[in-house]
Order: sequence, then structure tokens, then C-alpha cells
Amino acid sequence: MILGKRLSAVVSEVDGMSMADVGCDHGKVSVECLLSGKVEKAIACDISSKSLQKAVDLAEKYKVNGIEFRAGDGLQVIADGEVDCVVIAGMGGIEIMNILSHIPQGVKKLVLSPHRNVIELRQFLSSREIYVDKDYIVKDGKKFYDVIVAEIDSGKDCKIDRRQLLLGKNRSGEDFEEYIRYLRRKYDIIAQLSADSSQAKLYKEMLELA
Repeated sequence: MILGKRLSAVVSEVDGMSMADVGCDHGKVSVECLLSGKVEKAIACDISSKSLQKAVDLAEKYKVNGIEFRAGDGLQVIADGEVDCVVIAGMGGIEIMNILSHIPQGVKKLVLSPHRNVIELRQFLSSREIYVDKDYIVKDGKKFYDVIVAEIDSGKDCKIDRRQLLLGKNRSGEDFEEYIRYLRRKYDIIAQLSADSSQAKLYKEMLELA
């Protein structure tokens, strides 16, 4: 199965015996994780039964066994001890925070890819003593995506500094360098209109910390 760079990155970070793919939509992550042997069992979840049917159809197309399909809200359909790894990709950071307000027991790893409000999500993880092991930029097509890999109950220091809050932990690679050039272009455009705007000030600080 052909995946874009973002979902390929998400799949590469999954491990454990079992996973939950929350907000699975087409179910590409669950199907690929089983096809590639990343996990032995996947639970594909979506609040929309219509979207969940797309995941069922994809699994049937690739003749993949080992996926359970559950319609429901976030992690509420996952029981304690059912999964080692939780994937949430393609939602906003605020939605992800709401979902992670209750994490079932037994979950050891989170693989998150928010499409907005990533700064708020980083702060949330730190405040909940969830350790961010990786936090990097992936460019897929013309868009940039954050991929955050976090550990539950790691016993590690979960504090993050201002640079990590705004830019993530991993600030290297071609995608990150291109992201900084993108931020610079955005800042130049916004600053011409209003250098005192909150968005311009944020971009300026991010560029200074990069």
C-alpha cells in the first residue's frame, strides 16, 4: 500500500503487540501496521460509522486479518489492557488533548500527528507528565506536519523549554530546514501588514529560537 510521507512516518513509529488507531478514517495506518508486521492486533476506531466502513473496505481489499472496528468517541471504546500503542493522526491538537484526558491502562506509547494547535498539545503532554521522546517535522506534498512520539509512565523528566514548546525536540533535517524557510516567508508577509500582531510575534520568536 502506498502511503504519503506523513503516514509513513506515523507507521514507522508504531511498536508493541497491539495498537489503537483513533480517528482512523480510511484505516491506512492500521492496515499498513499489520501488513508490515509492526503489530499483531489493531483496533480501528472512528466516531463516524461511515468513515469506519472505509477502513473495513480497505482491510478487505488487502485481505488483512487482526483488525477490530469500533465506532465511538476517542479512547472511550478501548478497555484497560487492550493496547500498547495509541495512534492519533489528522486531528487538531485540542481534539487530541480531549481524547488523551483519559488514557486506558496498559498504553505505553503515543504516536500523534496534529494538524493544528501543536504548541498547546506539547504543553498538555508536559503538564500530564507524558515524556516526549521525538517531535519532528515531516513535509508531505506542500504541507508540513508534526509527528510526536511520547511515552506513558516513563519516569523521565517531562519538562520542555521554550524552544521545544515552539519548535519541537528534533530540529534537524531537510524538512525542518524547509519549514523554517516557510516560517520566514510567512513572517515577512504578516509583518508587512502588522508587525505587532500576535501571529507575527510568534513567528519572529520561532525564527529566533530555530
